[in-house]
This record gives sequence, structure tokens and C-alpha cells, in this order.
Amino acid sequence: MFKNYLLVAVRTLKRNFGYTSLNIVGLALGITCSLLLFLVIRHELSYDRFHSKADRIYRINVDNVSANGPGHSAGTPFPMLATLKASLPELSPATHLFNEEGGTFMVLPTNDQEPPKKFREEKNVLFVEPAFFDLFDYSTNGIDGKQALKDVNTVLLTQTIADKYFPGENPVGRVVRMNNKVNLKVTGVIPDAPANTDLPYQMLIDYESSKKISTFVNDSWNSTFSNQQVYFALPPGANLKQAEDRLNEVTAKYRPHSPGEKERYTFQPLTQMHFDERYGNFSNRTVSKITLWALGLIGMFLVLIASINFVNLATAQALRRAKEVGMRKVLGASKPQLMTQFLFETGLITLTALSLSVVFAELLLPQLNKLLELQITFSIVQDPQMMLFLVAVLVAVTFFAGFYPALVISGFQPISALKSKTATAKVAGLSLRRTLVVLQFTICQVLIICTIIVHNQMKYFRSASLGFDKEAIVNISLPSGKAQDLMALRPQLEAHPAIKATSFAIAPPSANIDMNTSFKYDDFSVERNFSVNMKMADEHYLKTFNIPLLAGRMYEKSDTMREFLVNETFLRQVGETNPHAAVGKDLMVNGGQSKGKIVGVVKDFHLASLRDEIPPVVMSTFSDIYMFLNVKLEQKDAKEALAHLQNVYQTAYPDDVFHYEFFDDSIARFYEEEQRQAHLFKVFSVIAILIGCLGLYGLVSFMVAQRTKEVGVRKVLGASSASIVGLFSIDFVKLVLIAFVIAGPISYYFMDKWLQDFTYRINIGSWVFLAAGALTLLIALTTVSVQALRAAFSNPVRALKTE
Repeated sequence: MFKNYLLVAVRTLKRNFGYTSLNIVGLALGITCSLLLFLVIRHELSYDRFHSKADRIYRINVDNVSANGPGHSAGTPFPMLATLKASLPELSPATHLFNEEGGTFMVLPTNDQEPPKKFREEKNVLFVEPAFFDLFDYSTNGIDGKQALKDVNTVLLTQTIADKYFPGENPVGRVVRMNNKVNLKVTGVIPDAPANTDLPYQMLIDYESSKKISTFVNDSWNSTFSNQQVYFALPPGANLKQAEDRLNEVTAKYRPHSPGEKERYTFQPLTQMHFDERYGNFSNRTVSKITLWALGLIGMFLVLIASINFVNLATAQALRRAKEVGMRKVLGASKPQLMTQFLFETGLITLTALSLSVVFAELLLPQLNKLLELQITFSIVQDPQMMLFLVAVLVAVTFFAGFYPALVISGFQPISALKSKTATAKVAGLSLRRTLVVLQFTICQVLIICTIIVHNQMKYFRSASLGFDKEAIVNISLPSGKAQDLMALRPQLEAHPAIKATSFAIAPPSANIDMNTSFKYDDFSVERNFSVNMKMADEHYLKTFNIPLLAGRMYEKSDTMREFLVNETFLRQVGETNPHAAVGKDLMVNGGQSKGKIVGVVKDFHLASLRDEIPPVVMSTFSDIYMFLNVKLEQKDAKEALAHLQNVYQTAYPDDVFHYEFFDDSIARFYEEEQRQAHLFKVFSVIAILIGCLGLYGLVSFMVAQRTKEVGVRKVLGASSASIVGLFSIDFVKLVLIAFVIAGPISYYFMDKWLQDFTYRINIGSWVFLAAGALTLLIALTTVSVQALRAAFSNPVRALKTE
């Protein structure tokens, strides 16, 4: 029986090669996209789930509420871990993690003849405690990590860094000097960090060494640094809320709250860090679960559109197979046998499409990895989940796409079928095919509308005013704590005619570097119920970035905090309405360690992406922690200016590596994830339209074939080609318009929700929906017209001979 079903199915599909090809191509496109999206979603959901304690590991975050709205940070005061261990010893193991954004590393030679080698690393230099290896299950190739990093000034290199620094050599026992400050002894080589972790590392350094390398590490409760974080394991069965409450009770002694202040330390599961952009993570990559749901729905929709094509084409093809069905029934075939036969044909088409999809996915995965900057692998043989997914797709598509056509075709009455008087089934007075076309084009229009809105939001990000100048500015990384060496050479830096301005600072205006501290304003007996963001910069900062000064003056040159600038948001939150009224008022920050007067007020500027509100900002000088030299260039001579900057830089830091980045490039990184989403939406929208057009093309082809004689009669009676095209087009225009009416509200609802994640966002105009509707209508008309024109220009004599 199986052999008979197979032979009949193969013969039928070969006989209807055009119909078969359209279905295979459409299904292959849809399944390929769903397969790739499955790989992406599975990868995103797998972050840090490979640790044996993954479901018990938490990070300490801080939430606060002020007049400026809620604030969130993963940074904790440096004494937090000691307090945690003393007050809640059951939360164990627990560890500090300090992430140094980058640094210069010099491989010290083993003899006088060998010159030192210098390297610049821009990220993922992680300082850890021995408890790190009790908490996390990163592979160490058998090395005892706790033992390897038990001593101060020790480092574990990943295999990639070891090969880079010591090609063909054994690095164990060698010495690497970091930032020309600390010699680190290599105690082992470990595998690279897995791709699906939010705690990536290129090297692991003992935590005590961070106190010698970074100027941010201190013992103060009054300030936090986003790269200083605490992780711990919650004991099985422990009460999370009670542990949180206990920690907040203890820390209140060290960080007393003013009346009305709301600050709370919260515990965030390690496995949720990847999906919460409020706190961020060391990988600098978060993906919302809403986005993953959206990608999953897109994958389902693409398969659904391809399946709708199959149903439409199969039911249209049914009329051609009416006599075949009638003959089979006369010869004794039962309805279940006929349904099995047609489901077998559908399964064969789906299996062929699925096989092509696997090949396409293998070919396209490298491009997808490049687009999304991921490292997803694909192996059916060694991946049971993938095999299960493919089997599920095969069964689901076969049943969904094949059941109704099989039911319709197998239900033909023999006498009517042999006389070719069978009509397609109706649903609520409308052809099922028309209903499915409406559904198909509703999905297409939803994707088009979403793509346009995401694209416009990305365009807004690129063009919106940030409150400062970002064009032709380069940010040059400086060795930690050594800005003064280059500041002494400022006249040489500015000697080149293409250099318009220079400034030293902890960071450019918008950066992923936050320093928050409590403060007292005017009356030192009252500590305000919100913290401020400290922006340390020299006296040339406003000029370099063209930040407007609303009142007062720029502070004077100094190495320490003596005078302050504040922004408009600061004024609003302390209740000042006139910028000039704040000038001359006293200000105390860092728990009273720094006092001075406010000498000016600057216009608000963005410190991060446009997702976030502008926080209250206090600016002052503090040269010990300047991390960047910011240079405004004459763009046409940028290459020569950069060469000049490098020469001066190497004079100040002969043992360091010159590294720079254009400011607008660093700002663009804020929106990399949204930009990737925009690319995905564009690609999948095009594919959805292409699949829809394939089905529409095939459906119109069958309509033309069925109405060949009608077209011939109309032409003989004088019908024009335009009227013939209109005859076939009018029905589909109605269907696209119905789809537009349905797609508009659905798209608006979901995109309005998506835009709520951004504090600064576009308005959704009606033109977006009209443009999407017009584009879909144009595509549908073009597809229909191709076949309709062939019918319109055909010979009417030949058409009249058609039976």
C-alpha cells in the first residue's frame, strides 16, 4: 500500500510540475526562515543556562525612585560583598566581578635581546575572586581556577589571547604588564568563554589586582560604578524576598535614606540578565523577550503564508482532479484512502521543501551570524532538539496544508465529478481561498508596517539632537590614572591646524560609563532623595562638544573637584526654576568628601541612548580618573591629524598602544540590537511578500486556465485588454483592501507597545499605513497583471476551442 501511495504521489506531482514547484519553493522559503529564527531564539534563550547552579545564581541590582523617575543599575558599592558575607553568610558562594573595559598589555621579554610586545584589548578583562569558580561552571581544561588566582597579580589567559600573545609558546610562568602598572603572572590557559554568556572574558585576573589598576575601586558606600557587580548563589529552598529585605536592612546603616527616598537592592536571576536592558550586562547585549516572541511569530507566520499558498493552489487544482477522483471512487476507492493519498502527496512536497530548507539554512547561517554578530552552530545529526523541530514542522505543515484540500477532493461525488460539475467549498458565503488570501496579505502588511516603523525609529536615533556635537570627534583611550602625562602636552596636541579643540574626561557625553553619588544642595543639613550622575571633565569639555551654557560660567582649571556645573534636570529636581538662581549655591558630593560652589548651568544632553531619560548631572574636574582624550577634528584633514595625535600620544605613553574611535560610531552602538532587528524585519517582510506573490501567481494562473473560454468570448465581443486585466484584478484588490483594514489596528497596537520602551520616540503617522497598503496593493496588482495580460493577449480562437 505504501509503495502504491508513493508511486501515485510521484506521478501526480511530476504531471503537475508547475504546481509542485510553486509549493516547494514557497514552503522551502518559509521553513528556511522559521528554521533560522528557531536557531536564533534558542541561542538567545540559552544564555548562562549551562551553569549547574544557573537557577540559583543572582546578581545584586539597585532600584531607586526620584522626581526624575525610576533608576536602575547593576553597580553596587565596593564594600557590598563584605557586608553580604557578614550579614547573610548563607548566600554562598558569592563573588565580586569587576569588568575593566580595556587596557594595554605588554608581554615582558625573557631576555634583554627580545623586545617587549604590546597589545590593546578593548573589552572583557574580568577581575574575579576564587569563589568565581565555585559559582560558575566555565571550562578551565582541568585547571584549578581557585588555586591559579589565589595570589595577587596573577592571570588566566583564554586560548585566543594566549595564541595572540605567545604564538607557539607555553605562556605559563610568563609575565604580562597591564597599563604599565602591574605585572601579572600567567598561571594557566583556559578555553575561550562560551558565546552564550553575559559574562564574557578574554582573561581572568585576581580581584585584588583591580585595586592597583583601576582608579574607580575604593571602599566608599557613597558611590557606585556600573562595572563593579556582586553575584551569589541562593541556597535551595531559601526565601528570596526575605533575603532581599535582610540585605536592605543592613545596607541602610551604611547608606541612610533621606525622607521620601526610595532605594532598594534587588536580586536578579542570572538567566534573566540577557533580557533586561535596564541593568545591562558585561556582554553589552540584551534582547527583550517581546522581541523573541515577535521573531517566533514571524517564523510561524512565514510557514503559515507558505501553507496558505498550498491550500489555495490545492483547492484550485482540485477541479482539475475531479474526474480522477470520480474514477477512483467508481473503482472502489474509499474516502479515507483518497485522503491518505492526498496527504501523502502533501507530505512528499513538504519533505522535499524541508530538505531544501536544511541546505538553505546551512548556506545562510554564516550570513545570519555576521548580521547579528552571533556564533550559532547548526548540526542536525548531533542536535536532538533540531531533529524534533524539523519533525514537528513536517507533521504540522503536512496536516495543516494538506488536510482541508484532501477533505475537499476526497468528498467529491462520483457522478458530479465525472461530469466536471463540482464546485469549491464555501465558508460563510466566501470562498475559503479568498479568506486565506486575506489572511496572507494581512500578515504581509503587518510585517511591512512594522518594518517601516522600526526603520523610522532607527532613522530618528541617527538624526535626533543629543544636546552636543558628535561629528568629527575622536575619543582616544588613556592609561588609567595617567591623563596628566598627556595633559602636559596639550600645546603639542593642538599644534596641528586640523585639531580644533581637545578635552580630557572620564568619558564623552554619551557613554556606558556611569558614576552615581548622593549629594547635598545649598543646605548641607539635608541630603536629597535622589542621586546624581557625575561627569568628570576638564575646562575645555563644553567647547569640544559644543554643549550650551545657560547660566554662569565654565569652571576653572583644577585637578580636583572645586567648582561644579549642573544640568537643567538637576535644577528641576531641586526645585529651581531659574538657571541663574542656582549659580553661587553650595554643593556637596561623595558623602561630603568634595564641596564647592555651582558656577554654571548647562543645557540637558543625553548620557546614554534615547531609550533613557536624561538624569540629573553634576560636572566637575578630577584629573585622576580621566579615561579619554576627546578631540574635535577638521574632517577633511582627519587622517593627518590622527597621525599627529598618535605621535604626541606615544611621547607621553611610550609603553602604551594608541587606540581611538570616532564618537558617532560609539553612539551608533547604542542601537545595534534595534538595527539588527530592523534588518531582520526587512528581510522577512520581503520573503513574506515573495511567498505571497508565488501563491497569488499560481492562483491567478489556475483562474485564467479555468476562464479561458470566457476570456475568448469577451475578446470576440470587443473587450479590451485593460478590461480583461481588470476582470481578474478587481477581486484581489478587494481582498488586499480588506487585509489592510485588518492589518492597520493590529500593527498599531504592537508597534505602539514596542515604542513605549523608548523615552524619545517617533509618532506613528497615518502615512505609514497608507504607504504599506499602497505597496502591498501595487505588488499584488503586478503579480496578478502578469498572468492576466497573458490571457488578455492570447488568441481568442484558441481560447474558444478550450474545454
